[in-house]
Amino acid sequence: MKDRLHELLLHTCTWCLNPIPKGGEIFAFGVKSSGNIDLSEKEGEFVSLDLALKDKSVAAIVTTRFSEARKQGNDLIFLTCSQTCAEELKDALQAERVLFKD
Repeated sequence: MKDRLHELLLHTCTWCLNPIPKGGEIFAFGVKSSGNIDLSEKEGEFVSLDLALKDKSVAAIVTTRFSEARKQGNDLIFLTCSQTCAEELKDALQAERVLFKD
């Protein structure tokens, strides 16, 4: 069941929820998590993040300790179906970060 869910999430835009065809173009980007969040128990798994300002949840992959994404400073990777969805998600994440910044 967990494998089926992961497969579905790998082929679904986390922003608009449209399917991403197998072999289709994926627009992925990474972000660094906020300071005190320990994601080590979730490495390589999907996590759900609630976006209060948009009243929606999005899925992200937690990078693994030795992955290239982690080496580049990314703790989470988001998968979208288009550049437009990627930009809208980035804007929403930035708005949430500004709202709750220390």
